[in-house]
Amino acid sequence: MKTSITLYDALRSIDVPADKAKDVIEAMESDMNELATKQDLNQGLKNLEDRLTSQMFRMLMMQTFAIAGLVVAIVKLL
Repeated sequence: MKTSITLYDALRSIDVPADKAKDVIEAMESDMNELATKQDLNQGLKNLEDRLTSQMFRMLMMQTFAIAGLVVAIVKLL
């Protein structure tokens, strides 16, 4: 709120009409509401970390089963 008042005062000091200065403030506040917060970003990173960990585990398991299958096939051939 303090930033809005300061910006409004600055616009008025350079002779921007009050209604135009108010429009600028409202547009800025609207844009600010759409920005991600630090908490939003942290949650997004946590979700990404969880998905990557899960995917890496699945890939490791697939690789383990593939190696086990190859070992079984080699043993049967011997």
